[in-house]
Amino acid sequence: MRVLFACLSLLPSAAMADVFTLRSEPQAVTVYPYLATVHRQATVTLPQGAHQIVLPDLPHTMDREYLRVSVMGATLGTTQFRNEAVLPQPKADSAEITAAKDGIEAAKTALRELDDQIAAAGLAASAAQTQIAFLSDLGKNQGLPADASSLQALAQMIGTQSLVAQQDALAAHQAVRDLELGRADLETALQEAKAALAALTPPPEKHAQLTLDIMAPAAGEVTIALEYLVDAVWAPTYDIHLDGKDAPQLSIKRGAVVSQRSGENWQGVALTLSTLVPSGQTQPSHVYPRRLTLADKESPRAKLTRQMADSAESYAAAPVIEAPVIVEEAMGMTNFDGPGVRYDFATPVNIASGVDDTRVALDTLTFPARRFARAVPRADQTAFLMAEFTNTTQEPLLPADEVALFVDNTLIGQVNIGLIPAGDEAELPFGPIEDLRLTYTVLDQSEGDRGIISRSNAKTDRMRMDIQNIGSEDWQVEVQAAVPYTAQEDLQIDWSATPTPDETNLDDRRGILQWALNVAAGATTSITIEENLRWPEDKILR
Repeated sequence: MRVLFACLSLLPSAAMADVFTLRSEPQAVTVYPYLATVHRQATVTLPQGAHQIVLPDLPHTMDREYLRVSVMGATLGTTQFRNEAVLPQPKADSAEITAAKDGIEAAKTALRELDDQIAAAGLAASAAQTQIAFLSDLGKNQGLPADASSLQALAQMIGTQSLVAQQDALAAHQAVRDLELGRADLETALQEAKAALAALTPPPEKHAQLTLDIMAPAAGEVTIALEYLVDAVWAPTYDIHLDGKDAPQLSIKRGAVVSQRSGENWQGVALTLSTLVPSGQTQPSHVYPRRLTLADKESPRAKLTRQMADSAESYAAAPVIEAPVIVEEAMGMTNFDGPGVRYDFATPVNIASGVDDTRVALDTLTFPARRFARAVPRADQTAFLMAEFTNTTQEPLLPADEVALFVDNTLIGQVNIGLIPAGDEAELPFGPIEDLRLTYTVLDQSEGDRGIISRSNAKTDRMRMDIQNIGSEDWQVEVQAAVPYTAQEDLQIDWSATPTPDETNLDDRRGILQWALNVAAGATTSITIEENLRWPEDKILR
């Protein structure tokens, strides 16, 4: 029995283990488009043996399913995670919080001193009023001297002293009024000091607690590393500058806007931004057999009746479980081949939970650009400045909703841009060119074109597009227009243009024409298009 007790006493026991409570803060954060991975560490020196480590200050919103724990210098046993009924933990004030609290106390002290001065001035006014009342009652005393000289002297004394007392009362009231004027400034200073403290100390959040049972093989330093997921987002943002005319340069100042709602502030963390989407689709879709069948043609009425019956049947029937389909919200998500793009920041950053949209600078990319004008006379009244460039970097330019455009350091507007892969050409707009005026004129139109639907078996239209340069600069202008196209053999479409377009079916878009024109200063260039359409009489043109 004694031997058994001795053996049991050598086993580690959580009840007998030393308990160490450690504080930790986020040290490194990797932010993905819609979440973030937070890394934090805590180090403690432990004696040999079994110990229990308590980490009481983890964010309440963290998901235990994605919590990863590693221990260096000891062997990890069991882990216990709790996010309810966790006792609040006191936390030492930072230098900023201490300064804010000192500011509040200084503002309160200044208010108290001012109130004391106001009270003292009020007492002086009250004493003067008491003296005035006494002097007034003195003249009503029945024991006044009977001789005229004594009465005259008493009256002069009362008058003189009353004047002095009234002047003292007036001065005291003026002092109170002047002091109260300064109270508003002190109250404002107090409110500002409280607001500064509130900004540094958001309302207390619930915390989660992690308890670890570990075994230290020898006395020494033990490091606990945690990794978990929290709510956070980031999005790219660009300032794009187009400078120069003879040798245009395109400069793209890249940045990112980061925000997080983890329930804890990130102070001095090493920030990494990634384009990967850990919560997105991670495997290819399944391919299922496609079965086609033939059936006899049916009249439109019979087809409509069948479709209504099928719809009613599918609505009333029990739901059928098909192959799972993952639908991603269209929020500018970017997909890449390979492991995505990462941006590491050498300078630590501070991002408060739930309140800050922090903008961080990435770098500036510079590309040679082609500067030209684009004109769409049928839709616009002016041409627009454009810049064409090639992404010669080894990484893509990510889609962005916040893109500020500058021409020669002058802000001209904002746009959003899509993905520009490495090695691809892209075009960016830079606002209207008021010197390039556009006119679209219908020269001739067949009678069958009247109304929304034309029932004629032939239709002819003639249009003219004018590009007028009223400025002093020559412009290269790309003019774009559309002519009709069809996939039906019965509809015949012929068109002609003067001058002949440089490109047809631009970018594989059927019917899109483009002319590359040089429009000199003070000149007007015109393009004429004629369209001829023919179709059977028993058909209608839509």
